[in-house]
Amino acid sequence: MTMVTTRSEAERPPQSPDPTDDGAARAATGPAGAPPDATPSPSDAPRADVRGARTWRPRPRLLWTLTALFLLAAVAVTASLGRATWQQQRAADSRAAALAAGRQIAVNFVTMNAATFDADTKRVLAESTGSFQKEYSSTLAQLKPVVTANKTVSTVERAEASLVSGDDDSAKVIVGVVAPTSNASTPKAEKKTYRLRLDLVKVGDAWKVSNLDFVS
Repeated sequence: MTMVTTRSEAERPPQSPDPTDDGAARAATGPAGAPPDATPSPSDAPRADVRGARTWRPRPRLLWTLTALFLLAAVAVTASLGRATWQQQRAADSRAAALAAGRQIAVNFVTMNAATFDADTKRVLAESTGSFQKEYSSTLAQLKPVVTANKTVSTVERAEASLVSGDDDSAKVIVGVVAPTSNASTPKAEKKTYRLRLDLVKVGDAWKVSNLDFVS
């Protein structure tokens, strides 16, 4: 049987490949022949921008070292401030103690009664030291008969003290004293005013007078 080709089929030009069919095929097979389900997802794309913005994270050992340094610095500052405060408070306490001691010694020195002469002078000796103690002690033998014979009574009505200078071991104090005084010839007490300058030194835990002068 003879095949007959019609003109319309013989003269039909060959069809060129459809570009859309080739793209569809590549999309179906994926790159380099990979199966369809191996198509790269957005999460698999290169993350150069993320790697470029990577933040620095210190190592745990470095963190501990920095923390220890900060703690040591804080402790050092606190200790320095605490020591300075303690020294200031100690100096203030020392000045206050010297001022109080100087005032009391001046009061005891001026206070005298013929009936209690030994007790009065013994108190002053206990609060003195050095050259003043020696000088005061040497005058008592001559002073006692005079005080007893004249029936002298000297008391302190008011005493005001001020600190001239001072540190942990020494101080200078000025004390103003108002002392009503009576004796056999003046039964009615007369107010006498004294101004004394005392040099104090620290002996153990106590302040003692090493020199005493009457000043105008």
